[in-house]
Amino acid sequence: MHALGVVSTVPDFGNPAGFDIATVLTGSGITLLLSAGIMRYGERFQYTAAELYGIGGAALIAVGVVFGLILVLTGNR
Repeated sequence: MHALGVVSTVPDFGNPAGFDIATVLTGSGITLLLSAGIMRYGERFQYTAAELYGIGGAALIAVGVVFGLILVLTGNR
């Protein structure tokens, strides 16, 4: 909706279902790379694979929340 209350009729091809496809694909790719890295190099760390998945997931969530807050605070979302 625009500032004047007019609803835009131009479709957003990057956001057809209410979520940004580029963001979803990028997030999926990062998750797959993280999973592959844990499977390949996980035995080199003192943590178990489950703990590494948890640490990686928590880090991605933290980055996403901080990035989202920055977008909201700067008026971009």
